[in-house]
Amino acid sequence: ANSFPPEFFFLVRYDTIMEGVGCDRLTANFAAARIDAAFRVSDEESCAMARRLLRDEGLFVGGSAAMNCVGVLRAAEVLPPGSTIVTVLCDGGQRYLHSVWREERRREGESCAQCG
Repeated sequence: ANSFPPEFFFLVRYDTIMEGVGCDRLTANFAAARIDAAFRVSDEESCAMARRLLRDEGLFVGGSAAMNCVGVLRAAEVLPPGSTIVTVLCDGGQRYLHSVWREERRREGESCAQCG
């Protein structure tokens, strides 16, 4: 069982531009998961990480993968040296052209208020 307080799961419905992420539901597989910790990652942090991964690593990832990478960096800050951290780059950037990658399109002349 997890140790999150019940109010954690019902904060704001769709409080993010990331698809499939938010506090509106708790699936059965997540409810049964043994979770040691969790990190709240903002849309801005996810967008910045996605851009960093493309620029520095040549990886065109989506918001969920970028969010995972932000979590990896945060975990690395608090885990002991030599710890092994594994994540999954679970989505590509193609699905996020109207959200995470919108700023890149804005630079090309479109207007957008997200990920700014």
